[in-house]
Amino acid sequence: MNLPFPADHAMAGFHPAVRAWFSQTFPAVTAAQARAWPLIGQRRSTLVAAPTGSGKTLTAFLAVLDDLVHRGLEQGGLPDQTLVVYVSPLKALSNDIQINLQNPLAGITEQLRQMGLPPLHITTAVRTGDTPQKDRTAMRKTAPHILVTTPESLYVLLGSDSGRQMLASTRTVIVDEIHAIAASKRGSHLALSLERLQALCAEPLMRIGLSATQKPIEAVSRFLVGQGRSCEIVDIGHARPRDLDIEVPPVPLSAVMANDVWELVY
Repeated sequence: MNLPFPADHAMAGFHPAVRAWFSQTFPAVTAAQARAWPLIGQRRSTLVAAPTGSGKTLTAFLAVLDDLVHRGLEQGGLPDQTLVVYVSPLKALSNDIQINLQNPLAGITEQLRQMGLPPLHITTAVRTGDTPQKDRTAMRKTAPHILVTTPESLYVLLGSDSGRQMLASTRTVIVDEIHAIAASKRGSHLALSLERLQALCAEPLMRIGLSATQKPIEAVSRFLVGQGRSCEIVDIGHARPRDLDIEVPPVPLSAVMANDVWELVY
């Protein structure tokens, strides 16, 4: 079941600004968040299976934002490098990214200001087949800290010198809706791209997989991290809580049309 958990315990390692934004925005931590955040905080690749509406995407984004906040404040700012790659098979990313990335980022930035801490500039960019050329050029000039893309666009980036240079600094990869591609040719293509990305990077990637339906879940975890690598599994289940009521009209059932009256008389 997707029961709420106290935020203080589940977010013990989070920066105060991140905790403050979450506590002011949500009443409690979901089961998926409570179990996944400690694992992600230890940089352990994790597969999260939880029902729709359980905050899976926010689970991943808030964890990586917290990491960027810690790194940025400790280092006096973040270098112009791509540190997080978010891959989704869905092209309609705008609304999801606004809710789970841009809103938390704006809220955390405001919390840092209220705490009197130095401003921290965390940049994001979306790269899909529909991305305008001017945005692609800007991305090549200044790499975003968080890159949002599709499996196909990731493949294209890995095939160019500028794309490989941008992606070589990646530390974390988030694969959303992993069930939609794991068993297809598209999934095989993505698995190859993830290995090509790993070959570019100096340190092992932390991989986070997200989905509501994954079966068999052990096979999906191997797809996410590749053979020979460990992957934690957070399986909350697929059933969502149901609130069922039966309402009966306050008056007895009766005919509502003239034809109904004729049939009753007949």
